[in-house]
Amino acid sequence: MWILLQSVSPNDVAIWIADKLEAIEDPEFRAICLEYDAALDWSPNDTRLEALADRSQRWLANWYGRLGPTDPPGAEPAIARLVATSAAASSPAWDRLTEIASQRKGGN
Repeated sequence: MWILLQSVSPNDVAIWIADKLEAIEDPEFRAICLEYDAALDWSPNDTRLEALADRSQRWLANWYGRLGPTDPPGAEPAIARLVATSAAASSPAWDRLTEIASQRKGGN
């Protein structure tokens, strides 16, 4: 996926990598990543998914809120769709997390 992104949008990839290197220093970000990995095997009806979605949404709002009124790095919609559809691993629980995030973004 990174090779494809690099060929499509090298400037955005550099920004994403720098952003991830900075984020990985945050213990809360690391904890969310570990919980997200654990969720791979959860049922899509697991109530922990809503809590993980809440936690992730709060972290992202705080993280990108520090930038001021701008879009997160690499917020180009076409690139975001490419990333979302190119992920190698998935699970019903991860699909449910994506659905929860989409519903919240849409205000549903």
